[in-house]
Amino acid sequence: MAKHVGVSVATISRHLSGFTVRNEEKIRQAIIDLNYRPSAAARNLKSGRTGIIAIVVPDITNPFFASIVEGAESAVGDDRMILLVNTGDSREREEKALTQLFGRVDGVIMAPLTEDEEGPSFFSQFGLPIVFVDRVTRNGERFSSVLTDNSRGASIATDYLIGLGHKKIAMISGPLTTTPGKRRADGFRASLKKASLTPQYFIESDFSQAGGYASMCALFERDEAPTAVFTANNLMTIGALHALRDRGVHVPHQISIIGFDDLDFAELISPPLTVIARDARLQGSLAMQMMIKYLATGVSTPPEHSMVDVQLVERGSCAPPREM
Repeated sequence: MAKHVGVSVATISRHLSGFTVRNEEKIRQAIIDLNYRPSAAARNLKSGRTGIIAIVVPDITNPFFASIVEGAESAVGDDRMILLVNTGDSREREEKALTQLFGRVDGVIMAPLTEDEEGPSFFSQFGLPIVFVDRVTRNGERFSSVLTDNSRGASIATDYLIGLGHKKIAMISGPLTTTPGKRRADGFRASLKKASLTPQYFIESDFSQAGGYASMCALFERDEAPTAVFTANNLMTIGALHALRDRGVHVPHQISIIGFDDLDFAELISPPLTVIARDARLQGSLAMQMMIKYLATGVSTPPEHSMVDVQLVERGSCAPPREM
């Protein structure tokens, strides 16, 4: 292109970098005429950047994490690409992935499995810009994050069931070692305490469909079954519904059910599923915006923390308890 315009390669390079140079009109026209596209490889070599941002999730089969990725992709722009890594809920695979990503990506957006005391030092050793989404490590303020108001969402769900007249309310919780698991359990317990009820039907599970199924079966093996259940994520909700179907338990006449996270087919279920909804795509988009801002401004940028709100979506899976 330099020969086409009659200027040096250095002049073309300076123009593409945003500097004012001679023959700018000719250069711009030549870019159009020749359909010129700058070499990403050469640009990245010069800048030390790869143009790739990794998204590390524990379970890509979960529609929530798929929506996180979709939201991040919508905000990544045309100059960067996303590399998706699924750890399969394996801490070993998570650590291996971060080790292999070093030097190959500009930054990482992730829902960490490692949330214990070792978390901050564990992630710091990789020297990569990190934005947490959905989960954070202890002392996680060292890293930017986009979370959901988990405690409030669980309280809304529990208060809703209490308002319908339920006293025997169960919760199928996620792992209490995770941010969403612990905070949703906290919200559930706080609402029960406020209503002078006890969490006698609390079961800790694993955020999986199989876990939801097994937990619901366990609830019905008790001498006195609950009249309502709050499931702490979408996959456990699906498993719980399968268990109720297999046992011939009718929703909502025999038991009410409300789940955390909406499902694309929630309105098609009979009866349509009442949920606590959040905008997972927004979470992914905000996380990507934080990452791009960090990459543009450098390490001097202080960590940012954002909280995505929740809302109750009333459908048909909840009703007053049968003994009323």
